[in-house]
Amino acid sequence: MNDADLTPLMRQYREIKRAHEGAILFFRVGDFYEMFYEDAEDASRLLSIALTSRDKSSAAPVPLCGVPYHAATGYIAKLLKAGRTVALCDQVEDPKLAKGLVRREVVRLYTPGTLTDAELLRPTESNFLAAVASAPTSRDGLAAGLAALDLSTGEFWVMEFTGAGAPQALQDELARMEPKELLSPSAIAGPIRAACSRLGGARQCIQDPSAFDLRDAERTLREQFRVASLDGFGCKGLSLGLQAAGALVRYLRETRPTERLSHLRGLRVRRAGEEMHLDGATIRNLELVRPLVEGRQDATLLAVLDRTVTAMGSRLLREWILRPLLRIDQIRARLDAVGELLQALETRVATRSALRPVQDILRLSSRVSLGAASPRDLLALKQSVAALPELRARVASCRAPLLREMTANWDNLADVHELIEKTILADAPVSIRDGGIIREGYDASLDELRTIGRDGKHWIAQLEARERERTGIDSLKIRFNQVFGYYIEITKANLARVPADYGRKQTLANAERFITPELKELEDKVTGADLKQKALEQDLFERIRVQLARETARIQAMGVALAALDALASLAEAAAHNGYVRPEVDEGGEIRISDGRHPVVERLDLPQGFVPNDALLDLEANRLLILTGPNMAGKSTYLRQVALIVLMAQMGSFVPVRSARIGLVDRIFTRVGASDNLAAGQSTFMVEMTETAQILNSATERSLILLDEIGRGTSTYDGLSIAWAVAEYIQDRAHVGARTMFATHYHEMTELANRHDGVKNYTVAVKERDEEVLFLRKIVEGGADRSYGIHVARLAGLPPAVINRAREVLAQLEQAETDAPQASAGVSPRPDPSLPAPHPLIEEVRQIDLFSMTPLEAMNRLAELQRRLDEKDKK
Repeated sequence: MNDADLTPLMRQYREIKRAHEGAILFFRVGDFYEMFYEDAEDASRLLSIALTSRDKSSAAPVPLCGVPYHAATGYIAKLLKAGRTVALCDQVEDPKLAKGLVRREVVRLYTPGTLTDAELLRPTESNFLAAVASAPTSRDGLAAGLAALDLSTGEFWVMEFTGAGAPQALQDELARMEPKELLSPSAIAGPIRAACSRLGGARQCIQDPSAFDLRDAERTLREQFRVASLDGFGCKGLSLGLQAAGALVRYLRETRPTERLSHLRGLRVRRAGEEMHLDGATIRNLELVRPLVEGRQDATLLAVLDRTVTAMGSRLLREWILRPLLRIDQIRARLDAVGELLQALETRVATRSALRPVQDILRLSSRVSLGAASPRDLLALKQSVAALPELRARVASCRAPLLREMTANWDNLADVHELIEKTILADAPVSIRDGGIIREGYDASLDELRTIGRDGKHWIAQLEARERERTGIDSLKIRFNQVFGYYIEITKANLARVPADYGRKQTLANAERFITPELKELEDKVTGADLKQKALEQDLFERIRVQLARETARIQAMGVALAALDALASLAEAAAHNGYVRPEVDEGGEIRISDGRHPVVERLDLPQGFVPNDALLDLEANRLLILTGPNMAGKSTYLRQVALIVLMAQMGSFVPVRSARIGLVDRIFTRVGASDNLAAGQSTFMVEMTETAQILNSATERSLILLDEIGRGTSTYDGLSIAWAVAEYIQDRAHVGARTMFATHYHEMTELANRHDGVKNYTVAVKERDEEVLFLRKIVEGGADRSYGIHVARLAGLPPAVINRAREVLAQLEQAETDAPQASAGVSPRPDPSLPAPHPLIEEVRQIDLFSMTPLEAMNRLAELQRRLDEKDKK
């Protein structure tokens, strides 16, 4: 259908829709947001609402669905969850004043990374919009810039990555940040594009390269921050980071064209050496913030440590877990604060109690600044600010430097509290359209209009009484509705007594409705006052909101302080509840843990309780610990608990140990299990090798490496050869020399301790009695010589027949190994005929002295055997 054949309303719709083809257009018509054509079909299906049509009598009716304007946010949330974006098109002029068609404009584009509405956000998680820029470099080959912005709080930062490891470093940072939306130019380096594409759950937005122009970006950012130079933010030389940051602000201005962004007041620079580097695999494997098993939200480090009472504190604690510190002074400052709050029980309890009524003032202040705060938002801000004097009094007596610094910069925001207290009614509604927002006594004009409104109703009642007396009609009533306004209603039985000055307004089946000059005059005065009152309240509320927006920086500063106070108190509370102690953190190379416990596993209801274990790693004699022992005996738990204790210590938390000394760790690497990545065409073994390669190429001497069953994804001899070579490479100071724990089921690996310095063997103690095996969960020095796999199978519930047959097969295989020398001497053993005959090459493999060969020689010999097998198969 041509536009010329459409109604003026539908032509307007089509024109606006062309500019927002990718979004579902919420088109305001009266009290509804309506959707048409494909948008209506998609929305009716995704929202489970009725699909109808416009112009049903025409040959081509237009598909139509709609939602009430006051309930739009809930429907928008569902569409965003379904991966769609929403363009909100509002009426931007009063329909009563419009000449012809009401003017409409898109006032906001809802996308996952630009949300500020409380109903659309997760209170305890940041909501980042990110952008990536890249460029080749003559020195390192590749560089990338990353900018991230949480519009709901005003947090805004940039960082850059250079060199061959830039794509992986970028990928790791994106995995840590989990942005909801990621902007990138259409022309970008292949490895950087690949790093971005591996980010699951984020909406990928490909932008025109012009959006990342450096000059435009610098100009946009200077305008946004109202500064002459960006150097004051430490951004000098970060051209790629600035390009990405400029693209973010440009995108926000496109998606929220009618809103101010004045709460974005500066840019923070993150640098790689300031925080412990955690890659996506480590965050996942250690279950820091998300469980490996869906539905077990309590099985994370965050769940154990998060005893915060505010949403702001919970978000900050999450960030501390994902960004452990590298500076000793900062770590000790946090530990000092946690320690004081742990010891000062009364202060801790009182502080947490005073924090409970504090709302999310970081997000509240952002909505105020954006002009989106409701009357209820301002009341929540007032309630939060009211707690500040008591909180300051509680913290003022503390001696820890972090807490003293907090007190020195404290701002009670008394003027903010006073402004809201004297202007906003305590029972103000959610919407500013409903009136009843502003307190009496704040504005004389508003008070006068309210008096007229109240007195007007009294005047109407008096007029009704006078008209009853004048006409003698006792049933006479003065009523009101939105269509006709005020009117006098007379039943038909009394029409003969209607005075001559009554003007007929409407005829009903059993009555007539009339108007008089006096009633019309009262109506104009009363209804006019009501409309003027609501309009004036909206205007006054907007002025108050603008006045509060000027204090955004102060409110944000106190929001940051309260979040830190809440997070510190949470760590102290967790330490008190779980029996944690303060670790010693220094720049030495030793990690010494006495009676360490896994912070998550120890909370489980284990039959024998949790068994604590010691650990000793250093840069000398204890660089590489080879850990052998039965499956299900606790090797993986032991590896993870050491990593978590180190991480907790460097984030400034007390730890689950009897005592601990932690020599600073720059990165934690984990290779503790893999799953097939079928979407990327990668097998379990390929994922395992890729992650291992990343560790070998990225680790430093100051790293902590945890390896669990390297090589198990391939054949036994392949796997053993790879595991052996990896272990040698790591323990060699010329290559890595990092502190490493290597759990393996290859018992042959224990030979490494006899061949190389810095390697120690440990195993999980086992107690055997008759055919019963008890896993003691205790790590002891030495190596294991059995896997106890059949015992584990029995514990897992395999049928007795299977277990018994497995024992027979194992005995036969062990006998075959014992008889191998006899076979070579001409003695023919008698194997069980039900077992498969060994391959001719197996005996040759048995004769190989694997541990006298270098890894390269072992791989060459393996390749030769494989070639001979292939030739035999061809014959």
